Amino acid sequence: MKKLTTLSLLTIACVAFVNAQDAFELQNRVYKAALKNYDVQAATIALYNMQAIKPERTDLNDSLAFLYFSGERYAQAYIIGEEILKTNPKNSGILEVVAVSKQNLGLIKESLADYEKLYAAEKSVYYLYQTATLQYQLKRYGECIASLDQILANADADKQQVTIRLQQGSQEVPMKAAAYNVKGICALELNQEEAAKQNFTKAIELFPDFALAKGNLDMLNKKKATPASPAATTTKAPTTAPKK
Repeated sequence: MKKLTTLSLLTIACVAFVNAQDAFELQNRVYKAALKNYDVQAATIALYNMQAIKPERTDLNDSLAFLYFSGERYAQAYIIGEEILKTNPKNSGILEVVAVSKQNLGLIKESLADYEKLYAAEKSVYYLYQTATLQYQLKRYGECIASLDQILANADADKQQVTIRLQQGSQEVPMKAAAYNVKGICALELNQEEAAKQNFTKAIELFPDFALAKGNLDMLNKKKATPASPAATTTKAPTTAPKK
């Protein structure tokens, strides 16, 4: 009788395992189909179901973080990403998701700290450019200019582009042209108008269709051509934003 009971329990356990495996595979098929059809919501639900069936599959958290990020659900991507980094702080893909998510949530200082970690680990000029733009947003102009000078001295930057957000749409710009533009904006903030003009001009020389740099230079030229007035107000230069 005891052997029969043990055998019955083993049979039930095997059936439960098979059913769980079948359920997991079913949700996995739903997940893949949802991704194929760009249905982020259905894919997210399928991932949560897969986690519920197999909680030991902690690797699914990475997919969940990337899904939320792709759907611009930055708060969720940030929360899940931080949990992943507690156990795997060297996961650079998730660290970048967290950095961009923080930036979009207005956590500029925290985002900068993450990009500094990414640059320290990989020495990518893309991460250095993101670091520079965040330093600018924090008004850390000296650090920003130092980062931009590193980019301009790096041959890898010749091969890369960044996305510049405009009032209407965006524009792909060579990284070094973008770096000169940000240097010009920093110079304006420091009341160094001649240095600003030189940097905007260099940006346009590298990329003649650079809309933001041309707009910055035009604004500066108009400002210099207008007689100073006690009632005049200073117009803040447009800023750049890193790619999401």
